[in-house]
Amino acid sequence: MNSIVLASTDTTAAARFFRVLGDPTRLRIVQALTERERTVGELVSLVGQAQPRISTHLACLRHCGFVTTERQGKEIVYRLAVEGLAKVLNEAFESQSPIAEQLATCTRIGPDWV
Repeated sequence: MNSIVLASTDTTAAARFFRVLGDPTRLRIVQALTERERTVGELVSLVGQAQPRISTHLACLRHCGFVTTERQGKEIVYRLAVEGLAKVLNEAFESQSPIAEQLATCTRIGPDWV
């Protein structure tokens, strides 16, 4: 097992990294973007949330450096900016599999995280 000791600033950044991914809507957006770049309209359809909500989450992802944008005509296309994020997500889903039931019923982290 690898042992990594992080400086305080590194742990703060790492915690924020996971907090960004800790929102179910943002996580679904990131998952969709691991497949390919997408427009807001495509993300609204895929994620099943209202456009203003998706746009708010995309603004967070953009500000934190997870996504970049490119204007293509009248539309803005979003793509992942973090290298290796698909691998991180795949490993996270594999790691949580044995404890999925406990995670699904956990009440210790607060209702705002569910």
